[in-house]
This record gives sequence, structure tokens and C-alpha cells, in this order.
Amino acid sequence: MAATDLTAVEVEQLRDLRARLNRIEPGPLGERSVGPLTKGFFDVCARVGLGRHLDGMAFDAAAKAGLPDAAKDADLEALRRMVSNLYVVRETAGGAWRGWLNTGILQAILTRRLVLAGKEML
Repeated sequence: MAATDLTAVEVEQLRDLRARLNRIEPGPLGERSVGPLTKGFFDVCARVGLGRHLDGMAFDAAAKAGLPDAAKDADLEALRRMVSNLYVVRETAGGAWRGWLNTGILQAILTRRLVLAGKEML
């Protein structure tokens, strides 16, 4: 099995989590979903080979808007670095994490992982 391969269960987990992230309600109604879905994101990433493996460093806030586009062309190692850095952001951003989540970076990372495994095309 190649490093980019995914099992059927992993593919389903990635797609399900991405769909759930896409359905987070704006405003206070969606706030209750942010914590559990964020935890789910990092758990699923660890399962599919994107777990934190480096000492991540927080992204610059100015880079936030460009991250989904950066994920579109990322290889597996770049995705791992993104996940590590997002973990640091999550731990340090507090209430500002919702702004990072709203950029769509989590969904972009999940989609790119599926593309690298040959399960989806952009």
C-alpha cells in the first residue's frame, strides 16, 4: 500500500467530515459544532497520515485567506506541515479560531488528501 493510499473507511471519514464542516451554521448556532468538528478534523488527519509530526508554528494571520488555494497544489508533506501549523493556531487563537475555520482550509486539506489518494479529482 502506497503512502497516499486510503482505505474505504478512511475515504468515507474524510468525505463525511468535509460535508459536516461545510454545514456549520454561521453565528452562535454553529459555535457549538466548532469544537467537536475541529477535534474530529485533527483525529481524522492523524488516521490518514496527516498527523502532527513537526513542531508546528502558527501561520501569520495575513496568510489565512490564501491557505485554501495553497492546499490545492500541496503534496503530502506540505499537508502535514499545514495540519501541524493549524494545530498550533487552534491552541493559541482562542475565539479567533472560527475565522480560520471559515476560510475553508480544513475542507481544502481533506479534499487534497482525497485527490492525492486518487479518490477525487479537482
